[in-house]
Amino acid sequence: MTKETDQATRSDVTSSELIGAVKQFLMESVLPSLSGRDQFNARVAANVLGIIEREQQLDPALQALDAEAAQKWLPNLSSDADIPQQLSRALAARGITPDTEFRDYLKARQLLIAGINNPRYASRAVAEARWR
Repeated sequence: MTKETDQATRSDVTSSELIGAVKQFLMESVLPSLSGRDQFNARVAANVLGIIEREQQLDPALQALDAEAAQKWLPNLSSDADIPQQLSRALAARGITPDTEFRDYLKARQLLIAGINNPRYASRAVAEARWR
């Protein structure tokens, strides 16, 4: 195969790019031609795609943050465990002391979650300014 043929048949479209293209199509082509309930549902669909897009971008940071927390507060936790759930259980059982370091973890985690769910939420900006 030549380099020219290889480039013509190669598909390097990422899932993030596909999601972005569908979201853009909904927002720019579909929404303006709809009204009422259909327009609302198309807007909800576009918002869901935005959440998925942001989750793909921020999930590695969230996973790393949770893994670091598990290492620190739950060193014997199995690798396939639900870290936030296990941290919650340990906190409820008073196995973790809610000190400044643990609260800093919770704040950082909440900022990432809010960044996925709704980065333009006004309280998120306020919290980020105070917590960082």
